Amino acid sequence: MISLKQIVIEQKYSKKEKQCPASTQDLFLNTANRDRAIQTKHIKYGPLNVEEPGDYWKNIAKKWDTTEKAARKSKCIKCTAFDVSPRMLKCIPGKTSQPVEDEHGILGYCWMHLFKCHSARSCNTWAAGGPITENEDSYEWQKRNLKAALDPEPIDPEFSRKEKKDNE
Repeated sequence: MISLKQIVIEQKYSKKEKQCPASTQDLFLNTANRDRAIQTKHIKYGPLNVEEPGDYWKNIAKKWDTTEKAARKSKCIKCTAFDVSPRMLKCIPGKTSQPVEDEHGILGYCWMHLFKCHSARSCNTWAAGGPITENEDSYEWQKRNLKAALDPEPIDPEFSRKEKKDNE
């Protein structure tokens, strides 16, 4: 049964504000934005392998001037830009059913860097206050980032072209 709150939320936002972000629907776009987040020094999304993080947490702790233990608590699942709202989970394709998760966490969407993001990872731009769990909050993030969210081009087209050329 649909609640009155859900009806009000649906009526409040335009069709564009309710579309799935482009990178949730386009593997190349998602990968380009994610790879940029991994390789860009001011972001450094990771660790690549959550089971074998190497020096990732040590390095991010040093950057944040904190302990490794504290840094490990600053994961995407607690980031203000990490979206796991019901509407976003419907946007993220999965093999079997939603939500897409494993023993380490859940796949969500990063509004800061515009790609599908895993809850067990982090980045240098992490900000406390998350995750986004309500559709209305997700729509608000999209409304504020509408052009970038629906843009079919990578955040950094030059970076993506170079990556593509290097892999040919």
